[in-house]
Amino acid sequence: MLESVVPPYEFAYDGARVRILEVAKSRMVDGTTWYFVHLRIAYRGKESRRFTLYVRSWDELLKKLLVEIPKFKLAVLLGYEV
Repeated sequence: MLESVVPPYEFAYDGARVRILEVAKSRMVDGTTWYFVHLRIAYRGKESRRFTLYVRSWDELLKKLLVEIPKFKLAVLLGYEV
């Protein structure tokens, strides 16, 4: 699925907006394929800095986003400048 994503791609997930800015594919020495996904998260008018998640599939990206989105939401709700 990540091979067919044409950035920028934006979607809603877990109450936030996720914007995929770039997807880079890499094949490791052992033959596994990894994707370097550069993205931003937006919540309540605040947008995160660009950061990278290293994943092997779309499902793994969604699982990692379920960790990253609540951390960003907490930072916004606590008033941290992001």
